[in-house]
Amino acid sequence: MSAPFPSLIPEPGLSAAGDSLVEWQRGITEFAFLRLNRNLQCCQDLMGARTPADLHKVQQDWALQFSSDYRDEIRRQIELLASAPATSDEVQETAALVA
Repeated sequence: MSAPFPSLIPEPGLSAAGDSLVEWQRGITEFAFLRLNRNLQCCQDLMGARTPADLHKVQQDWALQFSSDYRDEIRRQIELLASAPATSDEVQETAALVA
């Protein structure tokens, strides 16, 4: 039985798009778990701090790691978008600038 509407995207394109979506979902899930674990570790470190200097160090380390994690994730997302099937030239150019 055929589909009521012909596909506008050839079958290999659908497969590649599906693979990209799965990769995106996997990456977002891994990133969320990474950040949650790092936030939990920060809370534990804050509870163990004994001096104001300890508190400052924990907060500073957390902020630096937070910034680094989000920068890396944004780069990964842009690279994934640029490699997705049927990505426009404009998206490709923007991804090249960021990378």
